[in-house]
Amino acid sequence: MRVMVTGGTGFIGGHVTRALLDAGHEPRLLVRDPAKLERLCALFGVPPSSVSSVRGDILDGDAVLDALDGCDACVHAAAFTTLTPEEMPKALDVNAPGARIVLDAAVERGCDPIVSLSSMSVIFPPTGNMLRADDPVHTGGAPYNESKADAELHARALQDAGVPIVSLYPAGVTGPLDLGVNVTEAILTQVLSAEFLLTADSGGSLYVDVRDTAAAIAALLVPGRGPRRYMSGGTFMTWDEFADVVDAVTGMPRARVHATRAELEQQIEPEAVEIMLGIVPADDAPLHRDTGVDWRPFADTLHDLLVWMLQQGRLDPKWAPALA
Repeated sequence: MRVMVTGGTGFIGGHVTRALLDAGHEPRLLVRDPAKLERLCALFGVPPSSVSSVRGDILDGDAVLDALDGCDACVHAAAFTTLTPEEMPKALDVNAPGARIVLDAAVERGCDPIVSLSSMSVIFPPTGNMLRADDPVHTGGAPYNESKADAELHARALQDAGVPIVSLYPAGVTGPLDLGVNVTEAILTQVLSAEFLLTADSGGSLYVDVRDTAAAIAALLVPGRGPRRYMSGGTFMTWDEFADVVDAVTGMPRARVHATRAELEQQIEPEAVEIMLGIVPADDAPLHRDTGVDWRPFADTLHDLLVWMLQQGRLDPKWAPALA
C-alpha cells in the first residue's frame, strides 16, 4: 500500500515512516525540507530510495494533493507544538487549518483508511474512570489544545458522514530517535534533571512508546473498515509509581516532594496541572485487539530514551549514573 504521511520527518511521523517500511508499505512524505528526509533515513538506517517525497507543507493544498496522487491511504501526523509561550499561538494558524486541508484532500483522492493523529488532550477531562475514544471533544483552552480540538471536530464530522477516518488519541508519546527535541523529551529532561521528584494526591502520568504507537498506526492501515476511533494512552502510573521507575532505571534514588495544586501551578501551566492531577488510565483494549500491538513496559521505554539522550548530550550523566 502506498501511504502519504504528513509530519513524516517529525518524532512520531519518523517512527511511522519506519514502521510503514517494516510492514511492507511504500511511504510518500510531504516534506518542507528534503535534506531533513535524508537525515531521517540515516537516523533509521533506511535507504533514501525507499521513501519518496513531495516538497510542501500541510497549508499548501496543491502540494498536499500532489503528495496524495496515487496513494491508497494517508497518515496525518503533522502538528505544530512548542513549549515557548510566545510561539504557542502559531498552533491555531497551523493545526486545524492544516488538518482540514489534508483530510479533505485525502477524501478527494479516495484514500482508505485516513489515519488522523489527534491528542488525548481533546477528550480531557474524561467522562468516567477511563479515557475512551468516543468521549466528547472539549474545545477551547491553550492554543495547542484548541487547535487539536478544532481539527478533531472536523475529523468527526467526516466520520459521521461515513468517511473512513481513523482517529487516534495518544497520551505522552516518548522514546528514542528523533531529529530534534520533542515536547515530551524536553519535559522529561526538566523532570529528571533534579534531585527530587514531585508527588501529589491524585492523577499521575500516562506514557506510550513511540515505536509501539507507530507499529499500531501501520497495523491500522486496512481498507474497508470504515470510520473508527482508538485510544493510545499507554502505561498509567501514579506519581509514586513513576518515581519508582525513574529511580530503578537511572540508578539514582530521588527525594519525593509532595506538592499541592497551588504549588504545581506556580511551576507549570494550569491546564497541564489539570491533566496531571486528573489523568486516568486509557481504554486501549480496542487498539490492542485490532492491531495486535501491546505496550512494552515503561521502564524499557525510559531506559532506551535515556540512553539516546545521553548519546546526544541532552542529559547530564550525573542524573542517570546506572546508564552513564
